Parts: sequence; structure tokens; C-alpha cells
Amino acid sequence: MGKMSRMMLLAVLGSGVSGIASAANIVQGQQLYNMHCAACHGGRGEGVMPDAPKFRMGERLEQPDMVLLQSVKSGKKIMPPFFGILQDAQILDVLAYVRTLR
Repeated sequence: MGKMSRMMLLAVLGSGVSGIASAANIVQGQQLYNMHCAACHGGRGEGVMPDAPKFRMGERLEQPDMVLLQSVKSGKKIMPPFFGILQDAQILDVLAYVRTLR
């Protein structure tokens, strides 16, 4: 899905998800990733924990942002839920950063 398509999807779905930013902040995303995600997913997205997606190889990144946002908020397998820890806009910043690791 292209950047424009993602932005349109966010605009359409954004009314049901509070705090969604219209444009992601990749620098903020990198800082949050390093703080909350790198221990399991690796500093460069190589995946260091068993079953942690290897973002550098594009694993799971073909899914829409809203699907990934819900996965991060609710947790998946050994990943803890980040609901209440990160706001939706922050998660979208992390997703934008992770997409640069490919």
C-alpha cells in the first residue's frame, strides 16, 4: 500500500481511533522503537527473540497500519500489549520507522 493510500485509510479510519496523526514522525518513531522494541526486534529490525518478526526482512510489514496498530496495542504471542503505554500516534510513528528498515 502506498503512502497516499495509507494516509487516505488513516483519514477514513481515524475518526474511530483517537490520537492518530496525519503524518508520522520517523525520528520520534526511531526513538520509541529503540526504547520499547529493539530489545526483542533488534536495533536494525533483525529480530533477536524467537518469534519476533524480522522487520528488516519485511516480515508482517505487508499488513495495513491499522492492523499492526491493533497488534501492538493488544500484544501478540510473547510481545506485551502497549495499550496505555504508547498512544496511537506514537505507534504509527514506530511503524513508519520500522518500514524504513527494509
